[in-house]
Amino acid sequence: MTAVYIIGGIIAFIILAFSLRINICGDYTDEFYMSVSYLFLKFDIFPRKKKDKPKKEKKKSEKQSDESPEDKKAGEKKENIFLTFYKNKGFDGVIELINNAAYSLGRMLNSFRKHIVLREFFLNMTVSANGDAAETAVKYGRVCQKVFPPLSFICSTLPVKKYSAVVEPDYLAAKNSAEFSFKISVRPIFFTNAVVVLAFRLLFKVGIKFLKGIKNKKTDKGGAIDER
Repeated sequence: MTAVYIIGGIIAFIILAFSLRINICGDYTDEFYMSVSYLFLKFDIFPRKKKDKPKKEKKKSEKQSDESPEDKKAGEKKENIFLTFYKNKGFDGVIELINNAAYSLGRMLNSFRKHIVLREFFLNMTVSANGDAAETAVKYGRVCQKVFPPLSFICSTLPVKKYSAVVEPDYLAAKNSAEFSFKISVRPIFFTNAVVVLAFRLLFKVGIKFLKGIKNKKTDKGGAIDER
């Protein structure tokens, strides 16, 4: 019974750990900064501190000597499994396989995106054309055309808590200015569940069909040999 309690406690701890939020924060004023935080842990993603690593010289002579001519011939004789599937199932079979994989991946992304929460997003842009009022107005329209459609798509796709986007023309400024910040949170347990479901869908809709497509060639060859 002690072992059962220990295993149950480990499983409960893993579920609890995967149920807690992971926060991804980003900020841009003078330069871009992004970090990932989980509980009391925080990791800087960008910019990263570069570490000087000693360069390792690759010895081509040793690698070439390790590979014997027989190994190279054996590698050349092996037929590509994807080419084998294409020969057996044809173009329609490949398209069906791709459609099944794309459909499974789309279902996973559709179920997972609901759990990606945009908690904060703030954007402040000033558009200017060095004092030229007419050029500033034209430039302002182009910027709005490029900025707001993607933001509208993001806000309609993901759950959003706080949101503010301001783009203003400045007819006196000498240059453009922009600053933004965001905070995204996600619970890993939803991602792991979606990956598990995706793995089973790919196994039954793609993997099994792919293996059957490869085996058909062997059975056809066997039948041809028996008839001769």
